[in-house]
Amino acid sequence: MYITIKNIFRLVLVIGCGWGIALLLGLFEGRFEVGQLVFYTVLSNLLIFFAYLFLVIKSLIDSVSLKRAWSADFSPNVMGALTLMIVITGLIYNFVLVPTIPDTAEYAVNNLSDILVHTFTPIMVFVDWVLFANTSDTKKIKPWTWAILPLIYWLFTIIRAQIGGPIMGFGSYYPYFFIDADQLGWGRVILNVLILVVVFILFGYLMKLIAWVTNGFKPFTKRNLL
Repeated sequence: MYITIKNIFRLVLVIGCGWGIALLLGLFEGRFEVGQLVFYTVLSNLLIFFAYLFLVIKSLIDSVSLKRAWSADFSPNVMGALTLMIVITGLIYNFVLVPTIPDTAEYAVNNLSDILVHTFTPIMVFVDWVLFANTSDTKKIKPWTWAILPLIYWLFTIIRAQIGGPIMGFGSYYPYFFIDADQLGWGRVILNVLILVVVFILFGYLMKLIAWVTNGFKPFTKRNLL
């Protein structure tokens, strides 16, 4: 059997992430909540699901081909961008959004889908970065480039707000209150985004430091980078 702890860990990650997405989109109930695709949580989890599913499948195929256990990774910079992207999901939800949700709200904060996409997946991907991701070439890790993903999402919300209607259940054209230009004005929204970008980049450099520290006990094989 060509199985590694790394690949088993990533398989569990993929299963939990996929389960959470399926619950949010209503797939287990025979429907597809397309309106959920406007949220950063769903889009970031979808990207993580397909990225890590690809790595699990690629690792299995390569292991069979090489006739020995093998684990594939994207480049350190891509792995870092994916990690920061989903960590943002967990941090903003648990520390920015949850405190604003009243106890009387119909929205259930601690349901299974929320736990899987907002807590389980971010933690699993971060642990993967710390213990398993190939970060041997730290020179290729450039955290300042990782902010491009959340910035692209912000641009997406602006475009959607101009051409789409109010988000169902929100009454707003924007999915999150801190980027709602209609309520806050563009000046405040831009300031909020700039603050978040700075925080994200700083966290990215913390991730780079963690990678440098943990490189001493990670099993590396440079040929397994995509």
